Amino acid sequence: MVELGRGLLPLWAFEEGITFLNHGSYGATPREVTAEADRWRARLESQPVRFFNEELPGAIRTAAVALAGFVGVPPERLGFVENASDGTNAVLRSVRWREGDEIVTTSHVYNAVRKNLAWLSTMTGVVCVEAAVPFPTPDDASVVDGIARAITPRTRLILVDHIASASAVVLPLPAIVALARSHSIPVLVDGAHGPGMVDLDVDAIGADWYVGNCHKWLASPKGSAFIAASANPAWEVHPTVISHSYGMGFAAEFDKIGTRDYAPWLATPAAIAFHERLGGPVLRARNVEMARRNALRVAAELGTETGAPSAMFGSIATIRLPWDGPVDWDVARLLRQRLWERTRIELHVTALAGALWARISAAAYNEDADYAGLAAALKDTLTTTRTGTSA
Repeated sequence: MVELGRGLLPLWAFEEGITFLNHGSYGATPREVTAEADRWRARLESQPVRFFNEELPGAIRTAAVALAGFVGVPPERLGFVENASDGTNAVLRSVRWREGDEIVTTSHVYNAVRKNLAWLSTMTGVVCVEAAVPFPTPDDASVVDGIARAITPRTRLILVDHIASASAVVLPLPAIVALARSHSIPVLVDGAHGPGMVDLDVDAIGADWYVGNCHKWLASPKGSAFIAASANPAWEVHPTVISHSYGMGFAAEFDKIGTRDYAPWLATPAAIAFHERLGGPVLRARNVEMARRNALRVAAELGTETGAPSAMFGSIATIRLPWDGPVDWDVARLLRQRLWERTRIELHVTALAGALWARISAAAYNEDADYAGLAAALKDTLTTTRTGTSA
């Protein structure tokens, strides 16, 4: 068994002296997985025509088989995409919406998805309804009840996060999908944080579509994500880039979207192998427990609270900051930047529900000592920011 913690930092390309508590934002790719992507790029450039025409189709399917096995879906129902936003767009743009149709999401929806829905509303007349989910301290019942109250006869889709980005809350997907099925409403799950954070069985979840990033908790190169369809999805979905394989089936269409850098997709099996070598399910459980434990500790040291009960967190968790100043994204970004400049701690800070929240991450290279001085560093940064002292 590999010993997890700071001793693994050399496996990544981090700057010297960094305390990286923000794996959840963009992930971090290990050196060996980056090297595998570079190997694929070199292979491409050695004979581009042969690579694209003869080697790439089989290589993509081989990678898809590995990823499909990891996330729990048959490979013919899995396609690679650029990121979760790309996959979400593919679903939303593959249906002919009627003016007045409703899409139900939640107040925890990722902002990029919120913007996507706003664009869709402008273009088609779709009405986007955000079901109110309490924060802080939600529970499974309040999540499901909020969605149930938002459903009307005009609801054509329910779009929910698996793990919400801003709040870090893990939503009760089985209960949400069961609710949707009772109303014959299809479900799209934005699983941006799912792969590599939680044990994932896409088919067991039962949603019509699940989109997930591989570059976050699975630590593949940026540009590797997937969309998975159920055996009987509510409508046919096509990639956002329509290319030569249009009309040839789900997997074929997503495999061939024109000339691009396919190395991140092809290096995904190396990322899966790296993840499994670090423990796979044991690693995932360890990271979740570390995030929960340290969120409670830091919140207690700050004299505040966590954003949800520990059982609703994965390997990211939110902690309310003791801040009585203005609350908006500009202030959140300023605090993050000042904390970094003063301490070399990289931490996500967000504005949500009228308060500022620190979102900690726990990854393979983290250990409890990384969070030991976090409360004191945050207090100091908050004080200097509040009084106008330069960072």
